[in-house]
Amino acid sequence: MLRYIFAVWLSTAVAAAVAEPYQFDDVRLGASFTRLSHDLDFRDINAAIAAQKDQAAVKPDLGRRGYGCARREDAYADVTCVSHDEHVGGAEMREIRLQFLDGILQQFSITAEIRHVDAVMLALRERVGAPQQTQAAPAGGFPSSSWRNAESSITAYAGKDLVFVSFELVGYAETVRRKQSGAQPQECR
Repeated sequence: MLRYIFAVWLSTAVAAAVAEPYQFDDVRLGASFTRLSHDLDFRDINAAIAAQKDQAAVKPDLGRRGYGCARREDAYADVTCVSHDEHVGGAEMREIRLQFLDGILQQFSITAEIRHVDAVMLALRERVGAPQQTQAAPAGGFPSSSWRNAESSITAYAGKDLVFVSFELVGYAETVRRKQSGAQPQECR
């Protein structure tokens, strides 16, 4: 009986995890700008640069995690936040870019130098499991990998110089189309 209860609990936990949007460490798709602003200590990049004008040699204050944010005037994001201070699997990242639309993290990407491709892919596998789909590597290149659940997707690929990983909510493309058409945002869940 105890085995049965454990098996039911485990299958329920796995099903619940599959239904959640993907995340990488404490950056979770579908999180609100307000929540992540608190968790990641976002700073307005323009205000941070203006505050340090008198001290040209001093790096602008981008908070404890180094995220500078800026408002945008296009259909793909209302606010974009970028950090150059993050690490993935012990490897230094070139950047992590967060795209907020309608106050929700709709898409984020991780970019690293190609020498870190193995560390990035290992970190992804540790966090989300084996890729559900892998496309063969082009001559002299690297294979691309993808993961998908009901709420979101991840695509990882490497080029000549960089490895790039994109995390995206399933409804992001529709949210962009809605904004392009001038329609009002839907209610947040």
